[in-house]
Amino acid sequence: MRPARRLALPLLLGAAGVAACGAGPHGRGLADGRLDLPKALREVSGIVALDAHTLVAVQDEKGALWFVDLRGEAKARSEQFGKAGDYEGLARADGAWWVLRADGVLLRLAARDGGHAIAREVTLPGGHPDWEALAYDADGKRLLAMPKAVAGDDKDARDRRPVYAVDPATGAGVATPVLTLSRRALQAAILAAGVPLPTKTTDKGKEKVDFDFAVSEIAVVPGRRELLLLLGSDRLLLRVDFAGALLGVRALDAKLLPQPEGLAVAADGRVLVASEGDGGKAVVGVVAVP
Repeated sequence: MRPARRLALPLLLGAAGVAACGAGPHGRGLADGRLDLPKALREVSGIVALDAHTLVAVQDEKGALWFVDLRGEAKARSEQFGKAGDYEGLARADGAWWVLRADGVLLRLAARDGGHAIAREVTLPGGHPDWEALAYDADGKRLLAMPKAVAGDDKDARDRRPVYAVDPATGAGVATPVLTLSRRALQAAILAAGVPLPTKTTDKGKEKVDFDFAVSEIAVVPGRRELLLLLGSDRLLLRVDFAGALLGVRALDAKLLPQPEGLAVAADGRVLVASEGDGGKAVVGVVAVP
């Protein structure tokens, strides 16, 4: 049995963490920094800010796109694209929707009969067993995908977190990662920045850092060569450059975002994080850029 994990993260609100969050019942919109999602999105996974007022989401059990009004003025609607599955990531590239399955298959959707259907399937490289993160890099005109669990059990393999690129026009992927992140290097940089990391108690009673670095989602900061990384189990939001260096780190409010899964950057620059319900309602919260 894995030793119990203790989160030693501070509660950060306002400009330091999640923007001023009221009770935010569904229907009030995101103006107060929080929006409750419909029950059907309790298992929310990937999100995309389609425009200033619309959030599009997938959840990890049903093959459907959900369109949510961030103002809370309209009822959420869904468009089915496939059968039940394990859907984790969502991106929009050149007007087309792409969905990432946990097994490393990218699905390109096409409009059909008022909804969507799967038009293309692309298998991502690397043989990694579990994928969650997908984003569109508009400057690079490429999709970026990242596994949550990596292939290989050796020490170096466990340290590396690769990011792969796919050409959305052709569906062709690049076997060599365009970026490889180091868990050890980022752990050292986070601690050097003064942000405490989760800890665990070993069988011998010693407390040690327990940094999973399991990336739930990624997003590209528009107009900048930077990536945002959402670490769900660590409850952290990181900002890194395309050389893998840490530029900023933000601890997330565990009460507001108990299980962070989705990440998007809105047109106005707001960073949106979606959390699964964890026994309650799923929510979207506004988070300050690290």
